[in-house]
Amino acid sequence: MKVINRFDEAGRLVYSSELVPDIVDCALAEIEGVVKFPDKSKQARESIKVEQVADEMFIDVYVKLKYNVEVSDVASTIQNTVKNTIESMTEFKVKDVNVHVIDVEFDEN
Repeated sequence: MKVINRFDEAGRLVYSSELVPDIVDCALAEIEGVVKFPDKSKQARESIKVEQVADEMFIDVYVKLKYNVEVSDVASTIQNTVKNTIESMTEFKVKDVNVHVIDVEFDEN
């Protein structure tokens, strides 16, 4: 776990790398074609893995996609969105975002 502790004219800012999975989860919720796992489920807890080596983060995201999406397009969107969201909201640098498609949801209709 890495902790950022910064002072500026407005005061003190402290956060840790433990908040990164929550940021990733929020970013995934905004991406069309990604099926959200139920909150507090085992799948939701295990769907985001974050590893920190020195000053770089390596993120593995395990997702379920809707059946009618272009997998490569959605995966690319996930990579870009996750990286940009983390780097814009924190001072952490993301080296890799690996997307693993673990399931496909078909319409029940």
